[in-house]
Order: sequence, then C-alpha cells, then structure tokens
Amino acid sequence: MNMANNLRIAQRGAYISLVTYIILSILKYFVGTTYNSSALRADSLNNLTDIFVSVAVIIGLKISIKPADKNHPYGHMKTENITTLIVSFIIMFVGIEVISTNIPKIIQGDYSEPSTLTIWVSMLSGVIMFCVYLFNSKLSKKTKSTSLNSAAKDNLSDAIVSIGTGIGLIFTQFGFPIVDVILAVILGAIIVYTGFTIFKESIFTLSDGFHEQDLNNYIEEIEDIPGVIGIPSIKGRYHGNSVFLDVTIVVDKNLTLDEAHDICDLVENQLREAGVYSSYVHAEPNL
Repeated sequence: MNMANNLRIAQRGAYISLVTYIILSILKYFVGTTYNSSALRADSLNNLTDIFVSVAVIIGLKISIKPADKNHPYGHMKTENITTLIVSFIIMFVGIEVISTNIPKIIQGDYSEPSTLTIWVSMLSGVIMFCVYLFNSKLSKKTKSTSLNSAAKDNLSDAIVSIGTGIGLIFTQFGFPIVDVILAVILGAIIVYTGFTIFKESIFTLSDGFHEQDLNNYIEEIEDIPGVIGIPSIKGRYHGNSVFLDVTIVVDKNLTLDEAHDICDLVENQLREAGVYSSYVHAEPNL
C-alpha cells in the first residue's frame, strides 16, 4: 500500500469523526438547553470545536496527497504534520476553556440539577466517541497517519469528557451538584495534557527530530544485508506518514563500483519493505 493510498484511507476516519461530531454536537446542545444542563451544553460546544479539528485534518490529508513539484521536491507530506500541530492547539484551547469555565462555578456556588435524560445522552455520547476512537486509532496505525492519530487521541479525550460529564450529572441527582464542576475541571486538565502531548510530538517532527528506536530498527534491517560491513551514519526525517532516510554503509574496498551499487540497491529495497518511503544510500570502502 503506497503513501497516497494510505492518506486516502486515512480520510475515512476523519470523515467519520466529522459526521459523528456534527450529530452529537446538535443532540447535546438541544438536550442540554431543553433540560437545563450547562455541562452538556459545554460538551456540545467542545464537539463543535472538534468539527473544525476534523475539517483541518481532512484538508491536511488532501494537501499531503498532492505530488511533488518544483517548489516541493519532497512532496507535501509535511502539511500533515502542520495539521497535527494545529489540532494540538485546538485541543489545549478546549481544555483551558473547560477549566476556566468551571472554576468560577465552584467559587460562586453556581450549581444546578438537570434532568436524568442528560445523563443518558452523555454516557451514550461517550460510548459512541470511544468506538470512533478505536476505529481511528486502528486506522492510523494501519496508514501511519500522524494527523489521524492526533484526531483519534482527540476522540478519546472527548469520550472521557462525555462519560465524565455523565458521571458528574449522576451525582447531581443525589444532592451533590458540585461534583459535576469539580470533575469538569479535572477532565479539562486531562484534555490539556493530551493536547500538549500531541504538541510536543508535532514540534519534534517539524524540527526534523527522529526517534532513536526507529533508527535502531532500521540499522538492524541493514546489518542483515550481505556485503554491509558497517553503518557509520544514518539520518532520518518524518514527512507526514512517510519516512526519509540518508544512510552511509561500509563495503569491501575490493568490490567493483557495480558490486557496491548492487549492495546499495539491496539496502534500499530492504528499507522500502520495512516501510521507508525514500532512502539515499551511499557506500564507502573499508580501510
């Protein structure tokens, strides 16, 4: 499965998230407004923000599919990394907003007792979003899509928020409405942490960072190839869901140029089978 096909498949997850968020946002806002639940209304606005996140992911994936051109010789895959960064900011903004909205309620004692229907809507929403998370998480691993993986984490945080809101609403039925807003603040902190984790990974990728464990795995793949004596240098970059590698190998100095070139071809083919989108392999003679 090539990179373009991976990105097209990844779009399915983004569209599923988008449609789910639209439906749940409308449902929560209607029920929250009708049955006096500020928590459920806030959760609906959270989902409304997620609609924009899903649109950003879809746009990023569509741009990433565009082929290389004169101004983008490596293609447009890093657009997906930029989209991931945008997603992280939106997630953190939502978490901060949840915290800043509910802390004043604790201080002012602004509590309410909504209908039990709001509990069922929150719980059902959480279960639905958790199912969407499982689907997108599995799809992101299959397609190696960073932006879809970020969207999946956002799905999980939304599932936690909805279920947490439902639990909080249960306590309001037993004379403890303050538990609702306290739980909302805790969940807001979890959302901020999720967004910050995605933010760190996005910055790491956009600054051409590369995980050492991934490099070690590729080194092991290369070392098993006949004719490779050593690997003095290997560098990698992430471009969206694709990996680019620059590798220097040591070969027998008595080999002909054609023989050394054949070993380089073997290395490139092995790396391609290991999932590397593009590799440049340079051979040097042993001393």
